[in-house]
Amino acid sequence: MRFLALPLIAAFSIPSFADHQQINKDIAQLKTEARQMEERLYKLQRDIAKAERKAFPQKNNKKSNNPHDHSYHDSAVRVHQFNRHPESFDFYPTALIADNHVVTYIAGTPVVSSPYLGDRPAFDGSDYIVNISSINRDIRLMQQRRRLYNAYTTMGYPVPNMPIISISGAVEPSAVLNSNNRQKTGDFNLGTSELDVAAALNENVEAFMAIAYDSAPPAVGGPRVNNSAFNLKMGFINIGNLDKTPFYFTAGQVYIPFGRYSSAMIDSPLTLELARTKARPFILGYKSQTPTGVFASVYGFRGETRLGRSGVGGVNLGYVFGGENFSGEIGGSYISSLNDSAGMQNNGSVPFTTFGGFSSLSNGSELVRKTPGADVHANISFDRYSLTAEWVGATTSFRTQDLSYNGQGAKPSAAQIEAGVTFIMFNRPASVGLGYQYSREALALNLPKQRINAVYNISIWKDTVESIGYQHDINYKIGDYANGAAPVGATNLPTLGTGDTSDLFMAQIGVYF
Repeated sequence: MRFLALPLIAAFSIPSFADHQQINKDIAQLKTEARQMEERLYKLQRDIAKAERKAFPQKNNKKSNNPHDHSYHDSAVRVHQFNRHPESFDFYPTALIADNHVVTYIAGTPVVSSPYLGDRPAFDGSDYIVNISSINRDIRLMQQRRRLYNAYTTMGYPVPNMPIISISGAVEPSAVLNSNNRQKTGDFNLGTSELDVAAALNENVEAFMAIAYDSAPPAVGGPRVNNSAFNLKMGFINIGNLDKTPFYFTAGQVYIPFGRYSSAMIDSPLTLELARTKARPFILGYKSQTPTGVFASVYGFRGETRLGRSGVGGVNLGYVFGGENFSGEIGGSYISSLNDSAGMQNNGSVPFTTFGGFSSLSNGSELVRKTPGADVHANISFDRYSLTAEWVGATTSFRTQDLSYNGQGAKPSAAQIEAGVTFIMFNRPASVGLGYQYSREALALNLPKQRINAVYNISIWKDTVESIGYQHDINYKIGDYANGAAPVGATNLPTLGTGDTSDLFMAQIGVYF
């Protein structure tokens, strides 16, 4: 049989040009015969179902006073669509048919919940889009898009000719109890409420939007629920195909690739509060086409400070490594203006008091000189254990009139080190983390001098994370003072060190989809 099959295979593998017309006719004839056989099969199935209902009336047609009781039978489902290619029509609804009745129509853009591929998601929801790091999210989505379209090819499916939209989100209510030397306060709040939409238009282009609500109270007073407006957190397009080239392009509103800010804690690390920057840049990047390797990017955007040129630029460079039981990342980045970070633009001070950030209308000013910043970070995971370390800060001192510390130009910086371990408790995934953080010359930005924190996380229910956290802050010592730029003709009150300590106890339930 093996030798007899070889000539037959060769004969069909190289058909002559004259045979194409006959082959097309044969294919059309086979399709017609297949449809006829399907119709006969469905007719036989209906006849069998009718016969069963007559033979077993007490089983299929039992009378009941319950209006929701119905009879059921199994039926094959077939797809009903046009013979010609769908792109030759302006509108092409495809129908699912059962018992010669339309069950539903399939048309338009498919909408799915993340993860894209229908993989079994992590029990704690950590692989949903909303939980992807806000830094370099464009790279992570590009890698996910690559896996999606490679899966189509591997399974022999044609590449979709319409967008695939993935929806993800998070809701994180929390409770806190704060105790310091003066008083104790408590609160219930909604820490996060976010909706993410990622649209893979094809294997080369993807669009992303993240909409989140603002939990801060109104700046001029009033109930905080009055400020619960949704706003655009991120919105960008990414152009790139790692199967074809390691280069990519991203444009829109994103957290620029400066810093890493990894943490398992409930509250954000001091490094993030000091330096994370959201802007509307153009990013040209490089990502190794293998899971491990080099990644790099250069970017530029229009800054907010108005003294000197408005352009801001930077570079980001890192390396992802991994093995059988370990993985990690090391990297560094540079930005020409640290002034544009969220923590320097707005530090939460009450209006008309101490320095409130460069963007504050009442106690700040954008008429300041741009001061560059740098970041170095590393994280490694080995088996169940993880370790993260990061430093970020200004590379030169600010002018005294722009940002000061003890009468001199401030050179703010922050660092963190955090260790964690994962394990199973009560047959559920759980983890604990312990961290230490500190800041230097950041008193004017309302950051503590030191912070010690810990967290316990467990996923009691699928796609949820229940967390209990503790945070101990140590303020700058008595005698330290700081200030920042004020509106023209005004002067801010100085920010004074108190030497106080505070303890924050937190509980949070995160729900992810």
